Amino acid sequence: MGRPPTTRAPPWRVSPEARAVIPDLARRSGQGESVWVWISLLAALTLATQAPAAAPPPPPLSILVAPPDAAGAPSHVVEFAQEHVAEQLRARGLVVVRIEDITRKLSASKRRPLLRCNRTAASCIRSLGAAGKTELVLVTELGQLLSGYRTGARIYTADDGALVTEHLIPGVSEDQLLDSLTQSLDAVLPVAQTALRGPPPAPPPAEPPPPPVAVVEAKPLAPELEPEPLRPLRRWAWLPAAGGAALAGVGTVFYLQAGDRYSRLDKDGTPDAPLDDADGLASSGRRAQTLSRVAFGLGAAGLVAGAVMFLLPGELPAKVQPSAAVVPGGGMVGLSGTLP
Repeated sequence: MGRPPTTRAPPWRVSPEARAVIPDLARRSGQGESVWVWISLLAALTLATQAPAAAPPPPPLSILVAPPDAAGAPSHVVEFAQEHVAEQLRARGLVVVRIEDITRKLSASKRRPLLRCNRTAASCIRSLGAAGKTELVLVTELGQLLSGYRTGARIYTADDGALVTEHLIPGVSEDQLLDSLTQSLDAVLPVAQTALRGPPPAPPPAEPPPPPVAVVEAKPLAPELEPEPLRPLRRWAWLPAAGGAALAGVGTVFYLQAGDRYSRLDKDGTPDAPLDDADGLASSGRRAQTLSRVAFGLGAAGLVAGAVMFLLPGELPAKVQPSAAVVPGGGMVGLSGTLP
């Protein structure tokens, strides 16, 4: 078969596995085995092409820590604050260049203009950025006033000296100086990062939380109530109690009769006027007294018996079930269960 037309290979990258497959397909196609070899070769080239590699992450921002605006502040406070700012910038992943690292390599004639230039002017910022070869220039504010320090941070772009953002805090005491500088850096660095590198990538969507599991509260089983014990005598306890009360009433009547007989014998009988049938009256009084005692005794016994019958503990009902069955030639009756 004829030689295929030459085409310019696309600028794609081929994996090592495809490089091992393609020479074999080309050898087979040169031997004229089949036109399907060319189709397989094109398919291998198509499948072996790799997707463009992911873009590498942007490099970290480079920033120059310029001489601060520290009017009236002691030198030891300025040096300590500059060191704190540099450490905070490094901790946030920035490439930090301090002005001291640059000026110590310069001659006095070149060092003086960098240290004494007006750090609010764009020309001064461009000079500092060119000397440090950084993208940003940070100027720390450390002005000492009557009400305390005026702290803050201003960030400029090094190529044109334009102000990106600033954050100032007035009336700061010396013991709160480092905290206020950290607060200012937290305010200005995200703005500068967005201005030069764009907004940060959006976080991946959070997975929805699992559905709540319904918790069924187990209710304790109600304790099985024991059957109330039978008290067969309780319902008849009123009989001896009523009888005892009646006998107590009868005994009271006889007691009053005996008292009356005694009063008649004591008051009405005198030696001058003796009572008629005094012996019969005394015998009647003794009989009434005896009957009252007997009635009181029987009445008390009846009341005690009624109370005992009412309070006497009973027994649990017998769980007995009767059963009956018919069998050839007769029947059968029985009981099953627990007898008391």
